[in-house]
Amino acid sequence: MRNGDIKSDQTIDISLIHKEFQTMKQVTTLLGELLKIFPRHEFEKLEKQHQSNHYTKYYTGWQQLITLFYAQIVGHDSLRGIQTSLGAHSQKWYHLGLENIKRSTLSDAMKNRPHQIYEGLFYKLLDKCRSVTPDHKFRFKNPLFSMDATIIDLCLSVFPWAEFRQRKGAIKLHYLYDHRGSLPAFMVMTDAKRHDVRVARS
Repeated sequence: MRNGDIKSDQTIDISLIHKEFQTMKQVTTLLGELLKIFPRHEFEKLEKQHQSNHYTKYYTGWQQLITLFYAQIVGHDSLRGIQTSLGAHSQKWYHLGLENIKRSTLSDAMKNRPHQIYEGLFYKLLDKCRSVTPDHKFRFKNPLFSMDATIIDLCLSVFPWAEFRQRKGAIKLHYLYDHRGSLPAFMVMTDAKRHDVRVARS
């Protein structure tokens, strides 16, 4: 192999490393800004209320929330992918309270930690958004709501309970839209065949 070839390969590797570093820098910046929106003290109250750290003492609900945010930002949808990506850049997560996370730890947290803490966090954020969003600009003063729904396709072989058509699986997400601040008032998930009128009456 010639020296010129080695130098060329090294240049490509350095370029890729630099690109990856810049990408991870953007991810950590975005993640840090995103976490500022979430009231951590309120989240910790929810953890105590639901005893969410009872089964996973070394991996708190807050750390799990950070992990889920990270997975969403970078597009990882498997435990192996999350573990590998976090492990490769572990030095960048230390200041956020994250250390090396094993798949088994994340799997146990997803299985055992009560979902109510994240549900409670959602409603606290919703109240926060309502307090800073403007009212609707219509001429009448009464609250204005509208109802809509969207169908989310699912793989029928993986989710056989979500049968929609002969070869297609799906669920339907119904939501009541509050025009005051353009925020959802509530959401309900049903099978894809459920009509909006039935949901509205229930």
